[in-house]
Amino acid sequence: MSANWLEFLGSIGMLITTCVALIVSLIYIVVITLPQHRNLSLSSLLASNTFLSAAVYSSAHFAIAISTLRGDIAVVNAVRYPLYNPFCMSSAFVFYCGCGLMYYSYVMEAVQRFARIVLYDHRWLYRRRIQLLFIVLQWIFCIVGTFIPLATTNQLRYDLHMNMCIIPIRSSGWTMYYAIFCYTIPLVLLATIYHRLIRYILTVRSRVSACLISGSVIVTAQRQLSMIQRVIILVSILIISGLPYCVFIFIGFWTDPPVYQFRISFLCVDIALVSVVCTMFWHNRDIAQLRTFRDET
Repeated sequence: MSANWLEFLGSIGMLITTCVALIVSLIYIVVITLPQHRNLSLSSLLASNTFLSAAVYSSAHFAIAISTLRGDIAVVNAVRYPLYNPFCMSSAFVFYCGCGLMYYSYVMEAVQRFARIVLYDHRWLYRRRIQLLFIVLQWIFCIVGTFIPLATTNQLRYDLHMNMCIIPIRSSGWTMYYAIFCYTIPLVLLATIYHRLIRYILTVRSRVSACLISGSVIVTAQRQLSMIQRVIILVSILIISGLPYCVFIFIGFWTDPPVYQFRISFLCVDIALVSVVCTMFWHNRDIAQLRTFRDET
């Protein structure tokens, strides 16, 4: 007999959520990024970077979901057997790299908003070419930060219940490294940037004097405040989605985590991923303009 219905339900849930997130990300890239890649505005450029990172991350999760479902189907008499997975190592690399790309792409957007509002005198910071250079550096940073440890430390192990290669939580310092590199650092940066940005906007509103603050800065700050509130909600979803994995890491210092530690963690991440990607897609300015144009025609 194959796996029980709860395992199947979790595998199918992972498969559906990752598929939706991947499709939505690719739709934005195909509809917005490719047709006007040379005429993208700065906000559209950063949004394209985020959706491209989401597509990479979703593709890794989608491959993991297929591999997990394949392992559930192959269960015989409630016993799991190792299955040949030709994409075991590559999917692990894309998974860890995509996680970093996804979170640091939010940092890029936060830095751009901070520069436009707080550092508005330094216009070179939010020029398109400068931001494109920062995006390239972000991808190099994430690829190097994930590939070198994976390639040199031989930490990846085959997980029978996920049918994939992953760094085991129990007694692994590299698990802490990736949790800090891909999850903690970008979230701390996001919290710091948006905290300072909100404080600045509130200060601007309290000093709404023509002698102190120009009117254009006030208008820009007010527009960004509503957007920041929505971004904070999205980031909060990402924080909550990573908590199960962090809890299992904490448990791993004293005892063995549950058998389905990665299945539970990945399902939470996949649900949050599709929620964030679909919300970003729906509220994106370029997509909103397309909807308005369609309604008018």
